[in-house]
Amino acid sequence: MALVDVDQAVNGDWQRYAHDVDVVRVQNPPAHTWPRLREAGFLPKPQVLEWQASTCGSEEAYIATLPRKDRYDIRVAYRKAAGSGLDLSTEALTASSLEAFLALYGQQIEQMRHGWAVAVEQRDRILAEADTYFAVVARSQGELVGACLCQDLQSADEIRARFSAVTAEQRAGSLARVLYWEILREARLRGRSKVCLGRDINLYGHVGNAGLFSFKSRLGFAAVASQRADPASGSHQADRIIRLTALSDPALLLSYAADDAEMAVKSALRLNVFTADAAVCDVRPYRGVELADTVLHELKSI
Repeated sequence: MALVDVDQAVNGDWQRYAHDVDVVRVQNPPAHTWPRLREAGFLPKPQVLEWQASTCGSEEAYIATLPRKDRYDIRVAYRKAAGSGLDLSTEALTASSLEAFLALYGQQIEQMRHGWAVAVEQRDRILAEADTYFAVVARSQGELVGACLCQDLQSADEIRARFSAVTAEQRAGSLARVLYWEILREARLRGRSKVCLGRDINLYGHVGNAGLFSFKSRLGFAAVASQRADPASGSHQADRIIRLTALSDPALLLSYAADDAEMAVKSALRLNVFTADAAVCDVRPYRGVELADTVLHELKSI
């Protein structure tokens, strides 16, 4: 990644650096420069995305908002969990249950190409706030095979899914889909109107992959600028994707559709899909909730 200022961004011949960097970034560019940056191939965007959904009051009302295929996938995931004899429960978070979760979480992070063990870094903070947490867990013959740590933010009328992990075997069985669906159920039982499915760095194809975007969207969650919920949670950025050497193909980012900063944060975001071959890239798996539109970008090899 190359970090540059606005003048360097709009005046640079960035194709000259296509053998050296994947992403050229301007950190926190003023909103009045966004039109110039767009003309130079940069995409103003929120640094962090937050995934939000309304519980819709009932499961029937919520599931009615999902496409038929996504409803089917949820039913299949539950059948697989039942067929595997998994025990699902919702439990208070304790020091011992946190340690068990972190062990599973660490195994999952180790399998990632660019894993970042955020939950391990925040262990002490989680324990200090343990009375606000609960865990949705899945066990196989008493062994933990999947869990999601959630925080009940009563003052915000929200359940926030903070960290999750499942075994590699259960990931193939779509257990994560079951865990997140159970969080929605628990939110309704607690009388919360909103669920947040966590926050992601707004560049899918590096730390988080494009499949993560698809997965959360297909559960009915919308990706919005994190500043909408918390103005201090992230800054503006402007990215230009040059190549995909260190990124997946496709790579995704959500950019602002408006030039006014306040309006941009409040409005639907534009999904940008980057690929080396637009002819074979299928954007349908990346349909999102409440997107302004979707733009496919082809990156020609140098």
